[in-house]
Formats: sequence, structure tokens, C-alpha cells
Amino acid sequence: MPARPFRPLPERIYEPNIIHNPFTWMGIWTPHGWRIHRKRWGTAERLTVSLSGDGRTTFFPDALRNPDTGRVEWQDDLHLKDDPFTDSGIYPCDPRVEYPVGRPRWAVSHTLFAYPAADHTLYTHEYTWDMTHGHLQTHFHQHVALEEARTDPRDGMTVAVRHRPISLTIEGNVGYPLPNSAVRGVWADPEKRGRNYYARRMTQLLSMHNAVYAIAPRTPVVQCHGLWAVLASDPIDEVFDRKSGECRDAQRVMKQFHIPLDEPKIAMLIPPYRTVASRVYEGPITMMAQEEVAVNQEHLVALRARLGGRFSPGCVGYAAAGQVEQDALGYQGYSATFDFDENGVIDEEDEARLAPHIGRVVRYNLYMHAYFGGDWLTTQICLEPEHRPGIPLIADYTYGGGYDSAAGVIRLLDTPGPNVPVWVEYHYDAPAEPGENNIRMHLYRERS
Repeated sequence: MPARPFRPLPERIYEPNIIHNPFTWMGIWTPHGWRIHRKRWGTAERLTVSLSGDGRTTFFPDALRNPDTGRVEWQDDLHLKDDPFTDSGIYPCDPRVEYPVGRPRWAVSHTLFAYPAADHTLYTHEYTWDMTHGHLQTHFHQHVALEEARTDPRDGMTVAVRHRPISLTIEGNVGYPLPNSAVRGVWADPEKRGRNYYARRMTQLLSMHNAVYAIAPRTPVVQCHGLWAVLASDPIDEVFDRKSGECRDAQRVMKQFHIPLDEPKIAMLIPPYRTVASRVYEGPITMMAQEEVAVNQEHLVALRARLGGRFSPGCVGYAAAGQVEQDALGYQGYSATFDFDENGVIDEEDEARLAPHIGRVVRYNLYMHAYFGGDWLTTQICLEPEHRPGIPLIADYTYGGGYDSAAGVIRLLDTPGPNVPVWVEYHYDAPAEPGENNIRMHLYRERS
């Protein structure tokens, strides 16, 4: 079948909230607002192109040009239901880049849900592309699990790392100079025990931006532990500070609200749903039908079925089988829901943490199957059918002190003292190592 004639780039619209039907419009939340385009369904042929790293290059001019015609002939607004890289069309078929070859470096939808720290701004794309000129800019995020450093000699409130730039936010094919969860922590113990001097955990009453997104007042977000709906009977003003929203009585939240701040993941259970009409969605949608449940034996059985499951980038969740239907086929691999200590493996320690809570009544944790960004959090289900803002939400998340990406300097929220040895976990942007054809790029050409 012949290729379609070249068409102009799709129109991108920026708006402050969701007002277009998400079933027919694709939306990405960015620091500039909600960037959307109308979904265009079709079919395409995939062209795979190889590039070679040299240990220095991160900018590949003309990489997206067709080697035969010299033109940029791809469409990054086309949605495909039959291609495994595009998640049944949930995400458009923009360029996909593998590095190292054989390990996809993108994470969309089902894949990202299975990441221990599901930061949409860090993992979804590790590159940006130019559909006008055909250039590719890579930001391959290298994970440093442990690096010894020292606090500064002045007041000990900063740490300089060896590798830079520290990774920043990428959303909607745009890189933004905003910190995200790239820095995970700074400890005075090489086993990462004790105080994390970079990060602080917060339980806070928030006001939703819309039915699924909440803006986090404390940034950058490093991890989200739980999100809970507020009930009409909750004595909010007695428990949360009116000005800051910060929780003043965690024990009361656990006892009276049934929100398990001590073990948020025991409440990551799938709730029953009800159907409601939505003007925005132009039809019926599902919402939660009840707020509380007793932690059941089935949850423990599901954890035991996953014992030994280990996190591997690009090889968990949706990407493990390369097809959306794998959920229905009973995927039993690594799931962040059952990794209670967040060490990247589901083991007996996780089982021991869940088992004592069987029968405990908890409020559903709406962060199950969701993700976060540098300054936002999402729920797994709409809390309101028309995406109206202002819905109260209780959030349990960890935020960090931030960092200077270019200088490789991390700001601490507390310090063990000046000129003290510390150990750091972080991500930085690295060029591909030297190698022939060790970068693989998939491009999509629409077919009639």
C-alpha cells in the first residue's frame, strides 16, 4: 500500500484543565498546562533505524529523516491499536528509542505503573525529537545506586555529585528545567539506613486540580505513597492545618479515617465501581462505589504469587509481555503494589509486612495504578465526572530538597554536618557508550 502524502504537523492546544473528551483527545500534563491534540486513528508501517554512540554525542541531527527521501515523513499524533509500543493507542506513535538495544527505555501506561517510583517525567521519554527538522536529542538516564560524596564544608546543606547533568523533567516532547525524582536520597550510612537528609515525608490535605490530578505544594516529589478521598464525615479542620494543609495528628488519621499511614500499600485494593454520566467524556464513566474495605486474604495470595518478582527497567508490567492484553492473561511479575519496602523485589519481608493486616478496615488507596511528576500526583480513577477543580484529597508523599542539574549540586533538607561523608542515589543524563549501531529508533509512517 502506498504511503500517505506528507501532512503538516498536528495542532497542539494548551489549556488549564481537561475540557475535551479524553477518549477522543490525547492529553499530557506539562508545566505549561494540559497539552492536547485530537486522536487520529489509522495504520502505519514501522521503520527501524540504528544509530551509533561514541560516549560523547547526545544530539543526532537529521536522525528522523527518511534515509531514502531525506524527508521527515512520520506522524507523532497517529494512534495505533495494533502496535505493542503504543499501548493499544492510548499513547500516540511518536518515535521510540531503545538504548541499550533490546531494552526499551520508554515506559507508558501499564509499564510505568510497575515502576517502584513511577515518575512520569523521568521515565516516559529519555529523549526529545524535532518533527520539523528531524533532529533527535537523547537524555539517557543513568541510575547511580550508590555514590560516596561529602557535604559542603560551609554548613553541610549541599552535596556535589560526580556525574552531571542530574536528570530533569521531560513531558510532551519538551525538556523543562525542573527537578523531579532523579535524586532519591542522601544518607550518612552506606546501607542507606537511617535519616534521608535529602527527602521528607508529608501527609497533606490538597485541593484537586481536576478529577485525577493534584498539584503538590512541596516539590520536587520523590515518591507517592497514597492518595485518599475525603469523606463528608471527616473532621478535616481538626486534623489538618487550615493554611498549609499539613497533618497535625497522624494517629487520628489512621484510627478515625482508616487511612493506613503506617502501611499505605495494604489499601491498594481494587474498589467496586459504579457507572455515572459524564458530559466531558460524552457518555458513562466508572467511579468508586464505596470508600472502605477490609484487607483480605486474596491480597496476600496475590503477593505470594509474585514472590521473587524483581524490577527490571522496561521488562515489567505492560512491557514484560509487549501487549496490553497481558493484564487479562494474568501477569504475575513484579508489581510495585506488593513491594512494601520498595527495594525492587517482592520477597518474604514484604509478605511479613502485609500478613498482620489481614482483616484491617482501610480506606481505598487511590494511588494504586497511578503515577506522579515533579510537582503533581494522580489518582487511578476520576473523583468527579466533569473534571471540576477543588475536590479535597489527602496525600501521603515524599518530597526532596531539589538540585542544580548543570552543576550537579543537591540541596539537603537536613544535614549530618559540614564536610561529612554521605552516600547518594540519583540519576543523570549520559551519552550512549561507544558502539556500532547500539541505539535503535522506531519510526512510524502512516499507511492509507
